[in-house]
Amino acid sequence: MLSEPVEEGSAADERCRAAGMRRVLALTYTKLAVSDFDLKPEAVPGYRLVHWEGTVADDLAETFARARPAMDDMPMDDIDYRPEPWDVARLHRVAAVVADRGDTLLTTAAIGADGEMAGFTEVVLSGDEGLHYGTGVLPAHRGRGLAKWLKVAQIGLVKERFPQVKALVADTADSNVVMRRVNDALGYRPTHRSFIYQDDQEA
Repeated sequence: MLSEPVEEGSAADERCRAAGMRRVLALTYTKLAVSDFDLKPEAVPGYRLVHWEGTVADDLAETFARARPAMDDMPMDDIDYRPEPWDVARLHRVAAVVADRGDTLLTTAAIGADGEMAGFTEVVLSGDEGLHYGTGVLPAHRGRGLAKWLKVAQIGLVKERFPQVKALVADTADSNVVMRRVNDALGYRPTHRSFIYQDDQEA
């Protein structure tokens, strides 16, 4: 059984350790002040960006479902992580859950010359803050700067169209050095760390 993320040094952290649970993932939370963000997107040749709110449009749904597993190989340390398959129905369900609680799901994606989605980044906006849900680039398209381009473009869009959003928050595994490097370059600054524990004694 896995715990919810518990903040480093908190009472919950101490209880997990006292109970003999094993720490399986460390996360660093970072925050970006949107008003301070002034980077401009640097396009990656051979790709174009698309943005949408809420449910993905029908003409992009199938390629988005094919691109969504781009996050399946993200570092998860000792967690027994078994990705669930993605299809259009699941994309719609996720978007509906966000909409039903009154939040805004904003997605930015990169489309290659073949019309297929090469990568994407998602943020959920709630009140005056946004939480990054994930950024993924398919293996064949990595190493070209797509993740940074996607995030810079999306942050600029948030700043322009959602002036009530003051900050964006990301939680990134400490072992995910690639995404941590991208976030550092964009101006995200650490706020705290959390851990996920596993109780190996429970089935």
